[in-house]
Amino acid sequence: MSLHRTRLSLVLLSLLCLTGCWDRVEINDTAFILTTAVDMEQDGKIRYSVLMPLPGNMGGASGGGGGTAGTKSYYVDSEVGTTFREAQARLQRRMSRRMFFAHRRTLLIGEDFAKRGIRNVFDATPRSPESRMTIYMVVTKGKAYELLQATPQFERFPSEAIRELMKARNVIPINMKQVALALSSLGSDAVTAYMGMKESEKTSKNAKKSKEIEFLGYAQFREDKMTGVFENAEASGLAWLISMPVQSTATVKIDDRYTITVSIFDSKSQIRVHTERGKLRFDIRTKAKAKVTESLGMYDFSQTGKVQKVEEAMNRYIEQAMRKTIRKMISNDTDSAQFGLYLWREHPGLWEKEYASRWPAGMKDADFRIEVKSVLTETGLIYENVTKAEPAR
Repeated sequence: MSLHRTRLSLVLLSLLCLTGCWDRVEINDTAFILTTAVDMEQDGKIRYSVLMPLPGNMGGASGGGGGTAGTKSYYVDSEVGTTFREAQARLQRRMSRRMFFAHRRTLLIGEDFAKRGIRNVFDATPRSPESRMTIYMVVTKGKAYELLQATPQFERFPSEAIRELMKARNVIPINMKQVALALSSLGSDAVTAYMGMKESEKTSKNAKKSKEIEFLGYAQFREDKMTGVFENAEASGLAWLISMPVQSTATVKIDDRYTITVSIFDSKSQIRVHTERGKLRFDIRTKAKAKVTESLGMYDFSQTGKVQKVEEAMNRYIEQAMRKTIRKMISNDTDSAQFGLYLWREHPGLWEKEYASRWPAGMKDADFRIEVKSVLTETGLIYENVTKAEPAR
């Protein structure tokens, strides 16, 4: 009996050490930040913008819409400061709720800011336990603040449209951690997604145009400064060079008569570095699969020879796209495909002796040999256009 009393006394004494919820944070006291945007002002100060939902206006299914008032389901505001945290603190002064960043999924960087250098962005974010390095990083065409004013029709918030675009099959999903690694690694330069805003077409005279967010390509960086953009075929070429399994659409011509559109997927590239008479040589071997999505001109895919012609045209398209990407890197003095990293791994002595101090300038004299082998795995449910007439008997 005394043993039970002793145990009970110890339990009661331990309860006295519990402090309770002295630091609780109520949901009603929290403003959940969905995305932040960073811009550079003319005087060199930082404009820091945030987008957060308005719980009181989220009951109904309202279409499109952005802004800061009335029936809109989210609120956008910004402030200027010498540093990110200073601007954030000024913004907090006029908010009745504490800004909470753990639910943030995207970080937008204005083009002007990106051209001056993004390295300082990687100080404020990792210092806060609420911030995540896995958030998507996007450079915007023009001001990042303006992209938050988009009115996408399919999503409730512009931030959600940006996040869904970053998760799409045709986009390399680049987050802050990947950009940070590229900025701190030997023989490589960073890239980020590049997005802009485009007005939709009017469906009627009285219809209001929506402002849709559009994926434009990838921002190209030299060290931490933006120097250019990979667009169209260059963007696809970058994905193939770095072996990212994104889905790309290509249109090829066969015999100057047939126009065929294919969807290229499941691509893989292998890069090896060699030295030949004192000259660098990069051997790039790429494999890809594709399926036919459209064919103009009554092309017959039931014939093996004709399928091989399409595969050869695809090989040329992929090779030309990768060469366009390489030329863009050389012209902007960047190494977005991390060729220098391959050189350092395979020939560390040569890298340290001849190229470490002047890379990526060494790419200008290098020889790039590209070998592509693509396979047409699907032609769809038909071999030919279903309206093709039967031959006369």
